[in-house]
This record gives sequence, C-alpha cells and structure tokens, in this order.
Amino acid sequence: MSGVILTLLEHPNASLGLLAASERLAELLGGARIEVLAVRMPPEATILPSEEVLTKRRAYYIRDREDVRISALRTAFDDWSGWGHAEGVSAEWHDLESLVDAAIKDWGMHADVIVLRRPTGHDRLPARHEIHTALFETDRPVLVVPPDAPASFGRRVAIAWRNDRQAIQAVLSALRWQTAPERVFVIAGVAPGSPTPTLPDILLEHGIAAELHILPIGGGVFGEALLAKARELRADMLVMGAYRHSPLREVLLGGVTRYMLGHADLPILMRH
Repeated sequence: MSGVILTLLEHPNASLGLLAASERLAELLGGARIEVLAVRMPPEATILPSEEVLTKRRAYYIRDREDVRISALRTAFDDWSGWGHAEGVSAEWHDLESLVDAAIKDWGMHADVIVLRRPTGHDRLPARHEIHTALFETDRPVLVVPPDAPASFGRRVAIAWRNDRQAIQAVLSALRWQTAPERVFVIAGVAPGSPTPTLPDILLEHGIAAELHILPIGGGVFGEALLAKARELRADMLVMGAYRHSPLREVLLGGVTRYMLGHADLPILMRH
C-alpha cells in the first residue's frame, strides 16, 4: 500500500534524523511518497506588537537568514536523497514562504501521516504550536521524532491504551503498516478500585498477538511511569492517543500528551 508522508524540516541539525524516520515509516507502510516541506518565515510575521512598520533593512535581513537556513535544509535533503531509497519509497522537495501553522494544516490534510521533530525545552512557543496544529487541526496521525531516534523503529511497539476514540484511532493508524511488528505491548493504566482491563478488542479483531501490561495510576506522574515502562520493555516506538484539556493553546495538552512531547526518547505515533 502506497501512502503520502508529510515531513517538515526546520533545523538543519535535525533534518537527517527526520528524513531517516520518514523513510522507515514509508517502509512500514509498504511504500510512500515523502513530501518534504521547508517553510520560509514571511518577514511581516516577525513584527512585534510594539513595532509599527517592517523596514526594508529588516525584511532583507530576515530573507537572507531564511535563505541560509533553507539552503542548509536542502543540502541535508540532497545528501539523504543521494544515498538512495528503499523500493516503493520516493521523496519530493517543497520550498515555500508561509506561516508554518498554515502550511502544516493545508498540506497535512492531504497526507496520510505527518512527521515532525519533538520540541525541546529550548524551543519557543511557535514550535509547540506546530505540533498542536498537526494533532488537532488536520485529523491525521502524527509521528513525533525525538533527537537520536532509533534508525529502525516499529519492531517492538508499545501501545498506551485507553478505551476511547483517540487511542483507537492511533492503533488503527498503526494497523495500516504492511510490515508487522515482532512484539506488541499494550500498557494499560488502572486506577485503584477499577476493573482489570483485557487486551483491546481492536487488536483481537485484527489478529494481533499482544502482551498486556498493567500500570497503576496514582502516586506520581503517569507519563513518567508510562515512558519508564516502555523503556523497560525495550520498545522502539510508542502508539498513543493525543488529548487536550482546554481550547486555549497555552494549556492545550493533556498531562500524558504534554509529558511525552517534552521527554520521550523514542518515536511516538499520535492521533487525536
């Protein structure tokens, strides 16, 4: 099955890792066209509320700076493309000037999966808005790639399970893979006094052999416990729903979603 993957490149140092993750995802899908997107910031988008006009000097400076950044991204893309791709995998380069949020929304709705780098603690708020846009405004699964992600993920997959629409949608996205994982782990959080869960019906219906692991809820940050359990199981990828508790962007994400976007050291396939 062939699909379309949208990969956003922003920082030259992170580009090769994102491109490698995109190619691995394309292999799992059984082939895909990777649409690589490099977005130039419009000079007018940099005007602060206290500024009245954008000077020509400032506009030239911003465009020169963006030219340097985009050129470095294109070099990384060309280097990666020069190594060749697996059968059924192709890539196309796209360079445009736009607000990044708008580009992700417009292009992402036409893709099967969106690939973004995981924000770091040094990122400013706009970088986090990009994740929010991809997760909550495109209705597409999003692969969030951390720095130093494993080169060949998808063999030992952990599923953070909640019996709700978000988790089911995330699992359905992973079920599209043509290459089945070697091991599947279902990690289910259980609050005190709650009934013990069983393996999700959606996995049983698709004939997926999985191991169920119960994780108590309470007495700490559940996201931290979930990530620690995934590491203990030597999972190389996490599949989970994405949640938000408020329509305000500054407090948009649910606790586990927010924790994973801040700390996960393995690729996460998320869907709202």
